[in-house]
Amino acid sequence: MQYLTESPVPRVMIVDIGDSPSPLTAMLSLTAAFTEDTRLIGIGSMNDINLYREMIGAGISDYLVKPITEKALFSTLQQLEEPEDEVEAPVADPDATQKIVVIGSRGGCGASTVALNIAWSMAEEKQHKTALVDLDLEYGTIALSLDLEPTRGLREALENPSRIDSLFISSATAKLTENLSVMATEENVSHDILFDPAATGALFDALGREHECIVVDMPRAAPGLRQGVFEAATQIVVVTELTLSGLRDSIRTLANIEELSPNTPIKVVANRTGSSTQGMQIGDFQKALGRKVDFQLAEDHKAFNLAANTGKPLVQVDARCKASKTLKRAVTVLDGSKEKAAGEAKKSWRDWLKRK
Repeated sequence: MQYLTESPVPRVMIVDIGDSPSPLTAMLSLTAAFTEDTRLIGIGSMNDINLYREMIGAGISDYLVKPITEKALFSTLQQLEEPEDEVEAPVADPDATQKIVVIGSRGGCGASTVALNIAWSMAEEKQHKTALVDLDLEYGTIALSLDLEPTRGLREALENPSRIDSLFISSATAKLTENLSVMATEENVSHDILFDPAATGALFDALGREHECIVVDMPRAAPGLRQGVFEAATQIVVVTELTLSGLRDSIRTLANIEELSPNTPIKVVANRTGSSTQGMQIGDFQKALGRKVDFQLAEDHKAFNLAANTGKPLVQVDARCKASKTLKRAVTVLDGSKEKAAGEAKKSWRDWLKRK
């Protein structure tokens, strides 16, 4: 401590407190030795949102949980270098926030890919503050597809919604771009997750105060979350394939949605059309389904593989392919159907972004 007080004041200090019996006390002792110009970052082994809150409340710039990757540390340092904006962001109205829920009729049909591209287009092309939430806590692929480190805290939010606040949202999301934040985790597959029925409403309300649009990648095998998510949704996108099994599961999925949230608009997306795996013609599929397929995503192995290998959305890496053009049309339709209802809330965000 004497060395630190006698040496030149550092701009940033990273402290390993993994072996400390009292991490907060260890960090507080350092804050007394420096002025506010020194930014302190604690690195520990205790993954506890309450400890994180106490650290931030005490003036610590950030607290990271081991193991720390180079990418995570670089992101934290980069945020510290960003100048604070003097213009205060308006608080969005959670009720005016778009909540687009994407669910696959069966596993592997491409629902996560659709959700990812919708979110990116909403954020980067429509310029809406957007949150992308992967609710598959064990096997979700959103973070992997974007080459992001999985975030922590989503499970705790769904089990203990009383802990959700703006600080929690900040710690549990990864910022991909200025307009797009991602909430995705990888939980232990050996432990059951006990969802609180009130959790989704609390989570969406908290996200809605800071975002104009929430895109949810909804797993099929999550009955504990399904009702709350469907009821909160402003629009639901069902992704399927033109196969017999895809037809059967689409019928069942649509029936479940209409039972839980009968007034929510639904769009149906058929993926991998024109491929060798397409077992039915679109006309026969729609007739048996009892409704039209709103969008057809053409199979394009080259474009989709490029997106997967670069860790970027398809609409970003190959905007000219047929699938990207269809996804952009879908986003325009999804955005337009909510635009009037969101009016004033969107206007305040646009004015704020212009002032920045």
